[in-house]
Amino acid sequence: MNPRAFDTIVIGAGAAGCVVANRLSADPKRRVALIEAGTSDRRFPLSLKTTLPIGNIFLLPHARTNWQFEFRGGPGVNHRAIPCPRGKLLGGCTSVNGTVYIRGHPLDYDEWAALGNTGWGWADVLPFYKRHEHRDRGADAWHGRGGELHVQKPRESNPLAHAFVQAAAEAGFDRNDDFNGAQQDGFGIFDLNQRDGVRWSASRAFLHPVMQRPNLTVFDDTLVERIRLQGHRAVGVTVRRGGQRVELDAGTEVVLCGGTVNSPQLLMLSGIGPASLRAHGIEVVHERPGVGANLQDHPTVSLAMTNPGAESYAMSWRTAPRVALAPLRYALGRRGMLASNAAEAGGFIRTRPDLDRPDVQYTFMVGMKDNPRTLPRRHGYFLHMAVLRPATRGRLELVSSDPAAKPVLRPEFLEDPRDVRTLIHAMREARRIVAQPALRRLSGDELLPGRAVEDDAALERYIRDKVATTYHPVGTCKMGPPSDPLAVVDPQLRVHGLDGLRVADASIMPNLIGGNTSAPSMMIGERVTQFILEPAR
Repeated sequence: MNPRAFDTIVIGAGAAGCVVANRLSADPKRRVALIEAGTSDRRFPLSLKTTLPIGNIFLLPHARTNWQFEFRGGPGVNHRAIPCPRGKLLGGCTSVNGTVYIRGHPLDYDEWAALGNTGWGWADVLPFYKRHEHRDRGADAWHGRGGELHVQKPRESNPLAHAFVQAAAEAGFDRNDDFNGAQQDGFGIFDLNQRDGVRWSASRAFLHPVMQRPNLTVFDDTLVERIRLQGHRAVGVTVRRGGQRVELDAGTEVVLCGGTVNSPQLLMLSGIGPASLRAHGIEVVHERPGVGANLQDHPTVSLAMTNPGAESYAMSWRTAPRVALAPLRYALGRRGMLASNAAEAGGFIRTRPDLDRPDVQYTFMVGMKDNPRTLPRRHGYFLHMAVLRPATRGRLELVSSDPAAKPVLRPEFLEDPRDVRTLIHAMREARRIVAQPALRRLSGDELLPGRAVEDDAALERYIRDKVATTYHPVGTCKMGPPSDPLAVVDPQLRVHGLDGLRVADASIMPNLIGGNTSAPSMMIGERVTQFILEPAR
């Protein structure tokens, strides 16, 4: 048997890829290869760092486990470079994210279906969320139990998180114990992909339990350089592994799960994309102008407050005993600051009464991290606010034909004034929430934007100077019908005009969903496996 020949090759072991590899390899007659550019999360010390919910602070600083992409902003953000971290290891971003489990609003999916994507309405996708969910509070109309993916509240929440939820209620907002249930509006403690204080990444949920299957081969530390085509059919991939170039054959099909950055990049490197690829010396073998277009993310700004009582997580002399005991508390009971995902609470609001769903998401951080790569040194908290459905669309571009060269990401953040107005409204509501008694008693000075930043003009300057990303890029291999000139894949996630090639990850989203994107990516992985295994449905 040829060790380089497989029935299906899955590229990318992130949120979707781990699901696809699990489901397809359940058939012992199907030989499946899963290829990941990053390293294995089962090797020490990554096996420890990816167990800790807060372990991403040890992973994001390193190029070995973070692709370290950047957005190149335009005039809307004063041409700033904005970090866009992406996980580079088994589990992908689910091994380095905040573990927050949000599916989005049901109307988001109904909107996808209305755009011509039959089978992607809320009633269509809900069963696939429930299929792999194990919710510790039990199953109901919206939730499943018995699946591989654990969903639960944090074992222990910081007092600041509960004060924030109470303050939002005092400000007149609803409490919400389940953002994936009957309604999304309101404030509460987030559901997390954790199991009793352990990060439950896509790899831990879907890949680790099946890695011993004889028909599943996992290639880590292996970079796919291009997808090989014969005529209009994908027949395999060329990879670089251990310094050598190797060809792997796919007898049935290739499923590309590289994510919003790597998937369009690989298509372009393979000659699938816009005519402009010729400028990099790449032969355009299948012209699809939408590859790399339609880039979206949730633009975010923050309110920062000091915390004189030191309830927040920080490395300071005042909390030295708590920090010293943290490893012991985690080892003995999976509790304490090492079990926290930092983003413990949040909420959703509508900034206008005419909206049919929330347009802003708040995320409350029980520490004042200046960036995802460092431990906070000063006691305080951040309240992040994100535009859920930005009006702008950006694009991804190659810089060369070198597979190791990072592509350029142009997000077009805030180049539509409506998004700025939404963030100004969100900031004013954020200030009103933190001023309520429940949180005011635990808060000190406003560090960002600062009390001097008050009128709309000053707030707009602050927003344009400080807006960042929520690390939810989507859309660069847009799903749509043949009539959509920018569609890259059809509703069965097949690349238009090609055989044996599908894309299944967040890049296929035609529009951003209202929330975090790891859960929808895992659902997309479930969805594509049904299309592969049950083509008649």
